[in-house]
Amino acid sequence: MSSHLSEEQYQSSVKAVWRATAILSIVTVVEVAVALILGPHLPKLVMNTFYVLASLAKAFFIVGEFMHLKYEKRAFMLSLGVPLVFLVWAIIAFATEGHYWNILNHPK
Repeated sequence: MSSHLSEEQYQSSVKAVWRATAILSIVTVVEVAVALILGPHLPKLVMNTFYVLASLAKAFFIVGEFMHLKYEKRAFMLSLGVPLVFLVWAIIAFATEGHYWNILNHPK
């Protein structure tokens, strides 16, 4: 079975890829500019929070656009998204617990 795109569908796909590339490039340039310009002047917590949020935004955009998740049904998106939220929560919980365990077992 062969699937051929019409010229219009192909051009639409090409435009979507270039648009996605432009958006990801802009977010990356903003990340680098903030790191170089504001990095030495802002607290580390603020910078790390900014990096995490920008990286998550790029990751969700990549998953939605290039992995075509935004074109799927809502139930399928939720079946992938909800476990991801719990996974992130578990990583944060284990890292926090490990930090406290380290403090308790290696006092200064």
